[in-house]
Amino acid sequence: MADLKDKKDSDYLFMQEKIKQKPIYQNRTVRKCASCILSGVLFALAALGVWAFALPFLDNQAEEQEIQPIEIPEEEENTETEEEEDSTVYITETVSMELEDYKKMYQQLIQIGNQAEKSLVNISVLSMDTDWFDEIYTSQSTVSGVVIGDNGLELLILTGYEEVRGGESLQITFFDRTTAAGTLKNYNKNTGLAMISVNLSDISDSTKGVIQYANLGSSKTARNGEPVIAVGNPAGVYGSVLFGNLTSVTQTAGIYDGSYTVLTTDMAKADNSSGVLINWDGKIVGIIQNRCEVNGQENMIQAYGISDMKEEIEHLSNSQDLVYMGIIGADVTTTISEQEEIPVGVYVSEVAMDSPAMAGGIQPGDIITSMSGQQVTNLKDVRSILLKCSNGQSIQVVCQRPDKDGYQELEATVQLIILQ
Repeated sequence: MADLKDKKDSDYLFMQEKIKQKPIYQNRTVRKCASCILSGVLFALAALGVWAFALPFLDNQAEEQEIQPIEIPEEEENTETEEEEDSTVYITETVSMELEDYKKMYQQLIQIGNQAEKSLVNISVLSMDTDWFDEIYTSQSTVSGVVIGDNGLELLILTGYEEVRGGESLQITFFDRTTAAGTLKNYNKNTGLAMISVNLSDISDSTKGVIQYANLGSSKTARNGEPVIAVGNPAGVYGSVLFGNLTSVTQTAGIYDGSYTVLTTDMAKADNSSGVLINWDGKIVGIIQNRCEVNGQENMIQAYGISDMKEEIEHLSNSQDLVYMGIIGADVTTTISEQEEIPVGVYVSEVAMDSPAMAGGIQPGDIITSMSGQQVTNLKDVRSILLKCSNGQSIQVVCQRPDKDGYQELEATVQLIILQ
């Protein structure tokens, strides 16, 4: 019986064998995971090698693409004496001109205007609004712009702020009729100027070869009767050219925190005139602005003198703050000071409502003599000091305020803002 049991056990001995697990390195799942990890490590090492190799080139490229600031050279001081300026011109002979002479003269003037137009663009502004029935409609307007330069990444175009603000899109048309999208980069609501940028990568090489940067002249040497050419959009149509003369170069437009020379011409303006005034050397002497109207000359083309605008154009180009204090004033010169027995400085005739000046306690009738530790003798000093300040900065303004005993010195703290 025992032998039979042993025989039976031996017959089923194979069922009592111990099943051994495969080694872990022979497991298919584990091998796949290990393969993935190894591949990842190799890829990471390769990526690090490529990055280490390419990093110097990328750094060089980044340096090449850094934004280069726009710099507008300062004008040399006019060395002419009053005697030279007021000297009488005597005509000793007359020159007769034939019809052909007039034709040649106008052909030359047209060539000067055409050359200047290479630095001008037409800006189409697409706007969206709602009507009385809450229906959305689109409108399109145009304004001229002048190419100031480029910062290595963007082409910079000066234009009017009122004409481009609120636009859904800006399309820039260059001299060769090619187009590109523009973006509002910076603006000064106080003067009504704005800077538009266009990515250089969006402009073809052929168009870049045609574009010329603005040749900024001087309005300080402009004289009454001097011939000028209006180009851009002076007649309300892009590409129009007008010829005329300066009728006034001494009047000023009073704006907040400064004043600007206004050049008035004998050329009739359109409702949407824009562009620039150039002299016969092809240099820009004025920026046409409808808002800088001088009383009695509202129907004539008028422009800001370019000499007063150069610092602001540089700030707009470099995205620097153009801060606002909120006073309208007049210069108290040494002569006026002696005659009226009042301090030399800037007489405050108006303080804007809710302005930083009002918040700081400045009042009409005050005479500003110092700002931020610097002497103030005229509105030009006020503007120059503010151009060096930034949004949110607080400055000390020293004023002379009249009282029964004469003038009392007061100090106001003014926190500057950007006019929105």
